[in-house]
Amino acid sequence: MLRIRKAGIGYASHTVLPNLCLPDILPGQLVAILGPNAVGKSSLLKSIAGLLRYSGDISFLAKPVKAFSQWEKIRHIGYLPQSLPQPTALTPYELILNTLRAVPGRQNKHAQIAETEAIFTALGLASLALAPMNTLSGGQRQMVGLAMVLVRQPELLLLDEPTSALDLNWQLNVLDVVRQQCTLNNTTALVASHDINLALRYCDVVLLLEQGNALGCGAPLSVVTPKNIQSAYSVNARVEQCSRGFPLVLADNITI
Repeated sequence: MLRIRKAGIGYASHTVLPNLCLPDILPGQLVAILGPNAVGKSSLLKSIAGLLRYSGDISFLAKPVKAFSQWEKIRHIGYLPQSLPQPTALTPYELILNTLRAVPGRQNKHAQIAETEAIFTALGLASLALAPMNTLSGGQRQMVGLAMVLVRQPELLLLDEPTSALDLNWQLNVLDVVRQQCTLNNTTALVASHDINLALRYCDVVLLLEQGNALGCGAPLSVVTPKNIQSAYSVNARVEQCSRGFPLVLADNITI
């Protein structure tokens, strides 16, 4: 379980979220973090990952994340930043094998090979396995970065805009795989995103941030409302359903 109580998140010169309190986030839940630019989505994920100092309580597995050792972070928390893996001469296959070698308790070589091949298959990346990273597009490198996180099978996934460089096919593929991880492995996943409609389609919980505050955190359609969209984004919008029953946000115009 992930617990966030009275958390002050930000930097020495600027606190982005001064007093964030959220309902407990449970194992198996997929949570979308939505909100406009510079509202604190990335800072929140960095704090949960133990990479950014915070005040108050951010705990996972009943332990403050600031008290996690480096080994505990590697074992339990998977964090994918917005920055892409470097375009080196190494291949994705080599990078993912090296990732597994750093995980405590995952040192069996035959298992490492099997798990590496399984993640390539799951993400549809088998054709890229032996291509040098410096020959891949930005979207392909983003997929390799995601594979490096998922192959570790952490209990907590923190993904910062994991579909930002991807076309529609890959966006759906990524969220299908993350949804499957949550369902089959009881993984807790938090995904920062600007795509409200994908969040409504895939996520169990939506956290909507505005400047310095959480507008809501709960069932998607209880949080993503025309009133909250207007407050967070300064946009007049409607929430409707498509012919297959998926909710859709349709933006009409900006407010002045």
